[in-house]
Amino acid sequence: MSKQTVNKKPAVKKPTAAKPKAKVAPKPKPKAKTTTKPKPKTAPKPKAKVTPKPKPRTKTKPAPEPVVVVDKEVEFPHDMFPWKLVYKDGTEKRTCYFQCEEHRKKHITRYKMTKKDIIFMGYKYE
Repeated sequence: MSKQTVNKKPAVKKPTAAKPKAKVAPKPKPKAKTTTKPKPKTAPKPKAKVTPKPKPRTKTKPAPEPVVVVDKEVEFPHDMFPWKLVYKDGTEKRTCYFQCEEHRKKHITRYKMTKKDIIFMGYKYE
């Protein structure tokens, strides 16, 4: 018996109306319950202002002050008051003359002067 070849046609599917597949959304997972207390409502804190860093300054030497030679008669106009005190009182420069060193010290302690306030202390006969 001889084999005969059988020509079979490939099966063709008939076109059918395409059904749209419904997209299944993933189910949301239930959130875990927490026991935290609700935060009290407060005003927002003001943010700190950020200032730019200043550039480093180079140190410069101050110009030397000129030396002024003044006559003793002009510097100490009163013969009976040889002690002199020049100090800064607020924005004002004051000059005081004293009979003795104790009076000058008493004045300094009474008005609570510091070293930065005192400009000059001197004695006429130095």
